[in-house]
Amino acid sequence: MTAIACLKVFVGDELRFADNDAMAGLVGKVAGAYLETTWLWPRRYGLVAPFSFVLADPRASQLDARELQALSRDLQYKLFGDKGEGDIVLLMFEGDQTDVMRFAGLHAAELKALLDGEDDGSILGRVCRITPNEVSSVVPQGGPVAGVPPMEALAALDPLVEDSGPPDRVGYRGVYHGPRQVFIGSVAVWRPARTTSIFGLKPAPLEADRPEDDIPTLAAAAEALAAVPVGVMFFPISFSTIIKAGGRSELLPHLEALPAGSRVRLAAAVYDTPRAPSFSALSLVRRVLDPFFGRLDLRVADPAFQIEDLPPNLASSVTLVLPQADEPTRLAAVNRFLRDAPIYRRKQVWQGVTDVRTRRELNHCIEQQAPFLSGEAVTDLLETPVGATHLPWLNLPMHDWSTAPELALVSSVA
Repeated sequence: MTAIACLKVFVGDELRFADNDAMAGLVGKVAGAYLETTWLWPRRYGLVAPFSFVLADPRASQLDARELQALSRDLQYKLFGDKGEGDIVLLMFEGDQTDVMRFAGLHAAELKALLDGEDDGSILGRVCRITPNEVSSVVPQGGPVAGVPPMEALAALDPLVEDSGPPDRVGYRGVYHGPRQVFIGSVAVWRPARTTSIFGLKPAPLEADRPEDDIPTLAAAAEALAAVPVGVMFFPISFSTIIKAGGRSELLPHLEALPAGSRVRLAAAVYDTPRAPSFSALSLVRRVLDPFFGRLDLRVADPAFQIEDLPPNLASSVTLVLPQADEPTRLAAVNRFLRDAPIYRRKQVWQGVTDVRTRRELNHCIEQQAPFLSGEAVTDLLETPVGATHLPWLNLPMHDWSTAPELALVSSVA
């Protein structure tokens, strides 16, 4: 049982939007930063339209509107300071997924009719009004504002309960081109089975490229290519595997098994590439992979990768894997990597940044004009790859529910 709701942000008692991109961006940043630190896994959220978020909690049958009052206070202070109390109004609609998505796309007149009880009854659910000073139920009038989790949810909070999760399999993260605000494809990610979760906290990151996972990940290529007709598919391959004769011989049969005729859509993401690889090593990597992949992406951990020494026409792109460190260190790595952007452009090599985790990191990469981005701040770990899909960066990350038909309705009316 999963509780799902739409949270709309308004300005003033007349429930109007501050209808401009700057305000939409500011609201998205403030609300996104709040939800990122409080709406913790396994709960999920996503910006599905300007000023409209979808919230989900798989452990509850209803959401507690009072929990979001702190968000209204935070928005009030960030947008209007200490004065103007009551300017921020949040409306939380809770119902089934179809009605939640329809609520996200309601026009002002339709919303007013719903709140006044004059709608046609086609949208069923409860609506809570949340301000910095008050939380109340408006549909139904005077109804409850807090949901009580079922016994199953309480059991799920036991730290001794093991959540084995799904079996090992391949998932996908979209690769996003920031300047054009479009996905150009996906990178395959090996998904180990989850072990345990304690009090709903997100477990340690499970995504780490390992040579032993490269071959089972490659085995998913045919299915991934068939799932979407367009878009580049990146598959991770260890630099050291290619350099070592034994690793190459073990890998080669699986490269030869890749779908014939799909080379143009396949890209090799060669991870653990050294800061200054030798010419002979890079030539070997190219020679081994070129018959099977149309693009070669070198994934590096050092933002000072020696791009000046990269031979021409060897790699299509170089992607920085952000360090496992605190946020200031990660942002500094982005700055150092993008400082060499003129050199990359001169060599006609694209730059990418991966493992982008937070809204702040995403905003920083967008502001610094990083071309290609991937990570949990860009998309969920998806069941199927992303094709060539346009999505404004304010609507990132793309969630699993973004593939639902209801999203098209939200996008068309937002």
